[in-house]
Amino acid sequence: MNNNADQSMLHSISSRWPNLIKHYTLNIIQNKLYSAPPISRQSIAPHYWNKANKPTRKIPSFSIIATIRRFILLALILVQTFFATTYLASLLPYQGFDELRILQDWQINPTLAMQNALPYLLQFVILILFAVLFAWISTGFWTALMGIRVILFKHERYTIDIPSDKVTSIDPEHRTALVMPICNEDVARVFAGLKATWQSLKQSGQLSLCDFYILSDTNSADKYANELKLWADLVDELGDAPSIFYRHRERRVKRKSGNIDDFCRRFGNKYQYMIILDADSVMTGECITNMIAMMEQSPNVGIIQAPPKTIRMRTLYGRIQQFANQTYSDIFCSGVHYWQLREAQYWGHNAIIRLKPFIDNCILTPFHKRRKSVHIMSHDLVEAALMKQAGWHVMIAYNLEGSYEEVPANIIEDLKRDNRWCMGNLINLNVIFKPGIRFIHRIMFATSAMAYLSSLLWLIFLLCSTLLLLVFNNYQPQYFLHPNQLYPIWPRWNEMLAMQLLLATFTLLLIPKIIAGLIVLVKQGPKSVGGIFAFMLSIILEILFSMILAPVKMFFHSKFVIKALFGSKVQWRSPARSDDALTWRETFYSCWPLMLLGIVWLYAVIKLDPQFTTWFIAILIPLIISPLVIKLSSLSSIGLVLKRWNIFLTKEETSPNAAITDTDRNLDKMSQRIIHDAFKQVIEQEDLNHLVCALSTRRHLNNAKQKQYREAFFQRISNQQLSDIDEPSKLQIMADPIVLLKLHHDKISHKS
Repeated sequence: MNNNADQSMLHSISSRWPNLIKHYTLNIIQNKLYSAPPISRQSIAPHYWNKANKPTRKIPSFSIIATIRRFILLALILVQTFFATTYLASLLPYQGFDELRILQDWQINPTLAMQNALPYLLQFVILILFAVLFAWISTGFWTALMGIRVILFKHERYTIDIPSDKVTSIDPEHRTALVMPICNEDVARVFAGLKATWQSLKQSGQLSLCDFYILSDTNSADKYANELKLWADLVDELGDAPSIFYRHRERRVKRKSGNIDDFCRRFGNKYQYMIILDADSVMTGECITNMIAMMEQSPNVGIIQAPPKTIRMRTLYGRIQQFANQTYSDIFCSGVHYWQLREAQYWGHNAIIRLKPFIDNCILTPFHKRRKSVHIMSHDLVEAALMKQAGWHVMIAYNLEGSYEEVPANIIEDLKRDNRWCMGNLINLNVIFKPGIRFIHRIMFATSAMAYLSSLLWLIFLLCSTLLLLVFNNYQPQYFLHPNQLYPIWPRWNEMLAMQLLLATFTLLLIPKIIAGLIVLVKQGPKSVGGIFAFMLSIILEILFSMILAPVKMFFHSKFVIKALFGSKVQWRSPARSDDALTWRETFYSCWPLMLLGIVWLYAVIKLDPQFTTWFIAILIPLIISPLVIKLSSLSSIGLVLKRWNIFLTKEETSPNAAITDTDRNLDKMSQRIIHDAFKQVIEQEDLNHLVCALSTRRHLNNAKQKQYREAFFQRISNQQLSDIDEPSKLQIMADPIVLLKLHHDKISHKS
C-alpha cells in the first residue's frame, strides 16, 4: 500500500468509527488495527489419556457425606426398581419360567423346546429392559425430591455462599475474561446479548474487573464481515476504554474447545478467571460479580457453574421449553448438587473457571482408535473430570440468579442439537476407563450417554412387547412344558395390575413437576406467573405436550444412537436461533418415516388384538400426527396468543430485569445494522473495505514470491463475478489487505 492509500484508509476509518482509532492500537507501518490486546503467549500442555494428571492440590480420596448421600440414592433407586420389576413380572402372561427345561426338551424336540421358551425369553428381555429404564426414571425422581428438600430446608452445608460484601471480597488485581466462542451465529443476536451483559456489568460498577472476548470461528464471508462491522459499531458506540475484543481464527482446530485453548495460549496469562458465554448467553452484572466473589472466597474451587434460565422465546415450542426450564430447573439443579457436591458437572457455558489449573490440566487431545483420531465433541464434562482429577472442586451454584440463555425455537432444530450432543456423549464413553478419573465422573459419563441410549432401550422394549403380543395371540399355548409337570400353566394378562403399574410410573414423573409448581407459586407469587389458574393450566399443557413429544424424540434419539454406533459423522453446526416457522415441506420431510411407522404399527396391533390398542395408542398416535405437532409448535403466532392469555408465562416476562430488556432493545438496533450481501459491500463500500483491510489477519511481506502468489490469485478472482467466488476464496480475500484493497479499486474503476 502506498502512503496515499494509507492516509485514505485511516481517514475513512476514523471518520466512520472515531472511538475505534482512539481506543484500540493502530500499527501505522502495517496499517493494522489490533482488535485484541498484545499477545502474552504461554505454552499449554495437552492432556495425554494414557496417564492421569498429577493432583496439584491434596484432596481426600472420598467424602464421607458424599458417599453416604450417594449410597442412599442408590439404595432408593434399587429398592424402587426391584418392587416395580417384580410387580411387572407378576402381571405378564407367562408365569411358568421355573418349569422350563430347555436343555432336556431340546434333546427330545428342539422345535417344541424353542416354541415353549420363546415367550419366556421375550418376557425376560422385557423385564431386564424395564428394570434399566425404571431405574433411569427413578434416578430423576429421587434427584428431584432431594432438590425439593434442599430448596425447602434452605440450609445446605456444601453450598457456596454469595458474599454479602462482594466488592471488598474481590481482589482488583484478579481480572476476569468473559469469553464468547462463536461460529456462524446470528450476528445481531450475538452482539445484542454481549452489549446487554456489558451494560449490566457497567451499571454494577464492576466493569473494570472484566474484559470481553469474541472468539470467532466463522467461515461464512458475509457473517464474518458483519461480525467485524458490528464489533466496530459497538466499540465506537460505547466510547469507553477498550474492554471488548475480537479475534477471528482461520484454522478451526478442535471446534469450540480449540478456540478456548487458543485464547488460553495467547491471553490466559492476563487473567485469573474466565467466564464462558454461549452465543445466546446473557448475564447480569450482579451475577458476574457474584461468581467472581464466590471464586475469590473459595480457593479450592476450579469451576462454578451458574444454572442458566431460558428467556426470550416466542414460538409455541420455545415458550413451552422456557416455561418448563423456569418452573422445574431449580429443583433438578438443587438435586444434582445434592449428590454431586464438589464433583459436579460443567455445562460448557455460563460458568466461571480458574484459568491456571484449567490451562495446566484441561487441554484436550483426541482419542486414538484403530489408527484414527476421534476428537472430543462434548468437551465440558471431560474438562470438569480433569479439573477434579487435578485436585480442584467443581460445583453447581444452584442458588445463583441472573444467568440466561435461549433454546432452539422449534423441534427440528432442537433435534439437530440433540444429534450433536448424542454423538459427543457417546464419544465421551471412551473416558470412563481412562486412568485417574474419579468414580463419580465415570458414572456421569455413563448417565450422559444414557440420556440418549435410554430412547433406544425404550424402542426395543416396545418392539419386544409387540412381539410378545404377537406370540400371545397366535401361538398355541403350551399348558404342560415338560412330561412330568403336575399342574398346567395358564397364560393370562392382568390388565388391572398393568394399569396400576402404569399409573405408578406416571406418578413418579408427575409428582416433582407438581411440587415444583407449588414452590414457584409460594416463592414468586401467583402474579409473577399469570395467576394460579393460568399457571396450573400451563403445567397441565406442558405435561400433555411432553407426553406427545416423547415418542417422537424416542425414535429420533434411537436413530442418532444407531448412526453414532455405526460410525456416522455429524456436522457440528450452530443451531438456527431465529423464530422463523417451519414449512409443511420441512416437517413432512423430517417426519414421514414416523408417520408411516406409526400407521403400520397401529394397524398391526389392532389386527393382533384390538383390546391392546389402549396400551400402544399413547405411543403411536403422536408418531402419526408428528408433522402437525412440529409445524404448529414452530409458530410464533400461537406462542404469543397464549402469552396474552397468561399461558406459559414466567417471572422473567412479568418482571424482566434490565439485562433482558436491553437485549431486546439492542437486538432491534443490531438487526438494522446487519448488511445483506456483506462480502459484496466489503469490496464496493470504501469505509467497510478499509475497516476489513485494517483488521485483516495475513500480514506477509510483499516479497517477490508473495507478489507472484497474490498476482496469480488476483487474476483468478478478478475475472469472476463476486457472487461466483467460492466461500474459501472470499475468506482468503478478506484476510489479505493487499488483495482486498486492490480488488476494491478494480471493481470501483470498472463501475466508473
